[in-house]
Formats: sequence, C-alpha cells, structure tokens
Amino acid sequence: MKILFMRHGESKSQAKQIEKTTPDSVNVLTDTGIEQVKKAASDFQDKIDAVYASPYVRTQLTAQLFLKHLNLDIPIITDNRLREIDYGIFGIEDKKNPEMIHVATEQIKGNYEIRFGRFGENKREIVTRFFNFLTDIFNKYSSNDSILAVTHGRAISIVIAEICMTNNMPIELASTKNAQIKEIELTEQTISNIIKHIEKINSK
Repeated sequence: MKILFMRHGESKSQAKQIEKTTPDSVNVLTDTGIEQVKKAASDFQDKIDAVYASPYVRTQLTAQLFLKHLNLDIPIITDNRLREIDYGIFGIEDKKNPEMIHVATEQIKGNYEIRFGRFGENKREIVTRFFNFLTDIFNKYSSNDSILAVTHGRAISIVIAEICMTNNMPIELASTKNAQIKEIELTEQTISNIIKHIEKINSK
C-alpha cells in the first residue's frame, strides 16, 4: 500500500497576508498556493483510491483543487489525526523562533516529551496520532491501494523520519514544500514495527 502524504498549498497565513489569530475559515490558499497545487496535479502520475485530509480549510481546499485538476470524483474524508501540530503559544509562522528551533532539534535527537510552545504537542503525541491513522488505513484498504493524505509540512517530515527510523531505512530530514507529495510504502512489517514503536514510546 502507498501512502501519499501531501502538504497543502501556500496559505494566506504563510504569506503573512492575514494575522495568525485570524479564524481558520479565512486562511485560504493564496494565488501562489493554488498554482502550486495545479502544478502538483499536472505532474502526478500515480493512482488514488481514497483521499483523507486534515480538518483545516487550507488542506480541504488543496485536496479539492488537486482532485478537480485530476478529474477525479473521490470523496474527501476528514480525519482529525492529520491536523496541524499544536504549537502552544506559537504559530507555524514562528518556526524560526529560537525556542521553536530548540524544540525541533531536541525532537530530532529523540526527545519525545519536550513540547512546542510549552503548552503544545510533543513528539510522542504527534507520532502516535499519525501512526494510529496509518494503522487504521492499512487495515481498511488493500495492499495495492494508493491513499492520499493531505496534511501539514512539519508533521509530514516528523512522521516520515520516524517511519524510516522504526524500519531501519535511511532517515529523511528534509522539509516538505507546499503542495509536495512524499510517498511511503506500507507493508505488514512496516505496520508491525509502527505498532511496536507506539507501544514503546507510550509505555514510558
């Protein structure tokens, strides 16, 4: 089974066209974001059997636009486990803040408990909800299916690095660009390792 993690197109908050306190309903895609999604659709060569997206407007719009330009009539299933990371007192636009950089660095080193923005999520919580999503998807669809999951950049990078680590694959630490798609192959062994990892990090 293939999981196609896709980051949403550029949003207005990313482009600093709206304040970070603006309601999510206003945080739509910019013109650049729309073009990014159209380009991703024009370059796409795979098949899609099901589509999931986080509950945010920017991911929902990305999924809708992507499917439209592929001429695919597939329902978009909203899954809260694909939501943006909770950054506590910070927003995604604060990712260059020294404290945010410190937390991200510690997480890469293997610290599962340090939290974003002091009150936000830690790596254990992020990995657990995404890995639970992957386990459910694997059990629901066939081994030949390709599942599109439209979600958020840093979450994709964290989860893919964690999958690589739990399965002894080269770890990819590169950031995920807007509208970029990253593919992960899920097998019985991959899922078995994921389940064991969830149990391990939540037993401490």
